[in-house]
Amino acid sequence: MTRTPFGPTPFGRTSFRRTSFVLNAVLSLALQTAFAYQPGQFYSQGHPKEKIIALTFDDGPGAITPQVLDFLKEHHARATFFILGDQVALYPQNLRMIRAAGHELGNHTYYHLDYHKVKDHPADKLAKELDLTEQAMQKALGDPQFKTKILRMPYGAYGKFNKSWLIPLLKERGYALVHWSFGTDWLLKMTPEQMADAYIKNAFPGAVFLMHDGGRHREKTFSALKIVIPALEQKGYRFVAAEDMFKDE
Repeated sequence: MTRTPFGPTPFGRTSFRRTSFVLNAVLSLALQTAFAYQPGQFYSQGHPKEKIIALTFDDGPGAITPQVLDFLKEHHARATFFILGDQVALYPQNLRMIRAAGHELGNHTYYHLDYHKVKDHPADKLAKELDLTEQAMQKALGDPQFKTKILRMPYGAYGKFNKSWLIPLLKERGYALVHWSFGTDWLLKMTPEQMADAYIKNAFPGAVFLMHDGGRHREKTFSALKIVIPALEQKGYRFVAAEDMFKDE
């Protein structure tokens, strides 16, 4: 008879180990399920007990993506890249670099339409865009089974006007919606220093930063990034992907 901290048990050592293995396997599966994104859920900021910020990039892949990746690697930072479908054919190698570096990939539609203004069958149009972007990524990555689990709507299109069709569509297609708590790098009249100062002032544990690695004048974004990350690291922050932030939600 094997003795445990709770007293004797009729199980022998082998049976006890086998039982423990089964329990651990069940617990592991349960944790994996708990840590997964929930389709149709809206995520905009986390509530972690540690000083972490989810770093996200939209509209790529773009010309500055390799520089961004090198800088993130230097700082042991992980990020989420929301891919714009019509950019994939222009920068397929950069998409492969993002994945190879271990960053998270998300869907950012294909044409970047403003769904605040799409009135004619918006659900059908979005479904088509999601599929086109997934297909473009599958082709560039050489992986026909690849599929993202998260979506970021262009222009942050989410509200009362589209909840009736957007959430059901996301549930059906298996996407969670990831928004942001702060972003400002699209205001191109700002200097990189002004951009960086705004991000730093809006940092808090659980923040989700929006930046861009695709589009015009993203050299400003990269210059701001090189200020933001070191400055917040000195304050004790780490930068993670969205899935790292929300796995405990």
